Amino acid sequence: MSQKEYDMETFLLSAGFAREEILDAVDELNAYRTIPGTTLKKYLNRVLATIEEDHRPAFLRGIVVGTALHKHLESDQLEDYINAEVARRLKEILIDLG
Repeated sequence: MSQKEYDMETFLLSAGFAREEILDAVDELNAYRTIPGTTLKKYLNRVLATIEEDHRPAFLRGIVVGTALHKHLESDQLEDYINAEVARRLKEILIDLG
């Protein structure tokens, strides 16, 4: 069984979202990620905080964030990232223990 490339835009268009809505959500995520110290977790919290008042756009932003997280977790470099993060934290702990 061959694995096809997942086309999120086609899926969202078929679900009734307009191309402009999709682009706005992606642009907002990209803009938010350029702020120093910002993480996908912080952005997801921002999305969750707007669900009550902003149903449709918040839902779409949630899908975009979920897709970004999924792509990040599928990265071939994930193991290297985890090992580097563990090494960094271990150094911090050792320094604190002094």
